[in-house]
Amino acid sequence: MNDSNKAQAAATKERTALISVIMDLAFLGPSIIVAVLANSMTLYADLLGDLNVFIANAMLLFIIYKMRKGMGNNFDYGAGKVENLIGVIGGWFVVLSIGYILYTSIGRILSPVPLDPAHLAMGAVVMLASMIASGYLWIRNYRIYKRIPSPVTDIQWRVPMSDTVIAGGILVSLLAMIFLREYAWSRYIDPVISLALGGVIIYSFYGLIKTSLFDLLDRTLEEKYQMIITRELAKFYHDYAQLHGVRSRRTGSSVFIEIFLEFDPDRKVGEIHEVIETMRKSLEEKIENSFVSISLSKKSVR
Repeated sequence: MNDSNKAQAAATKERTALISVIMDLAFLGPSIIVAVLANSMTLYADLLGDLNVFIANAMLLFIIYKMRKGMGNNFDYGAGKVENLIGVIGGWFVVLSIGYILYTSIGRILSPVPLDPAHLAMGAVVMLASMIASGYLWIRNYRIYKRIPSPVTDIQWRVPMSDTVIAGGILVSLLAMIFLREYAWSRYIDPVISLALGGVIIYSFYGLIKTSLFDLLDRTLEEKYQMIITRELAKFYHDYAQLHGVRSRRTGSSVFIEIFLEFDPDRKVGEIHEVIETMRKSLEEKIENSFVSISLSKKSVR
């Protein structure tokens, strides 16, 4: 990825973060009002989730802005670890919010409380608007993620995805409580649906948190990329004397590969350079967003 594409990707991430923060602020006020009026624990839990997501998006916007202003220049290998860290933090914000939803839902199952249908209807209107807005961000940000894959763009589409699912589930539960309020068992609709939603959201964010944590620990590349490297080394087997090691790691959306080779000492420098350049270009073409470094070595590298 050249400097122009990197700058464009950074601008897209910042613009997406700004849109998310503005959207969060637009719904915080109405969410507070309907939660207080309806006295619904689900709406209170949704409000807590909205606050956590707003904080995560605000942090993301601040860090991306600082990186664009020059913070990224302090890191020779880029600021990909910052992206991984944001992914972990953002994921945990959502999981903690869902944890609170599960906690309050269990409390409502043990001690159900009747709710005012007029205030529930207000909440349903807010949830419908929130579901539409979050659904738009979900689709928009997912398309950006497919074009610019990274932990940041990953969290930027997963958060509105979870918001859409939560808003839709809460909307259904509120409408069910309104139209089925004559039945005593309808008081259990709200907490049961909240429990189901909590499980879905925790499952969807588990993969993101797991991946981001492993990348923070400089885990080696996935097996499919290891196979590509092995095939390339086999293809150029007759061009070098000895393989002394391969190192690989991922930082954000970038992949760094270091290969340590020994060549015949009688071989000309120009020939060695040509082999190295051919191998490097071949690997970088096959592995997206990769940066390959091939070094001369006479001993094994661990």
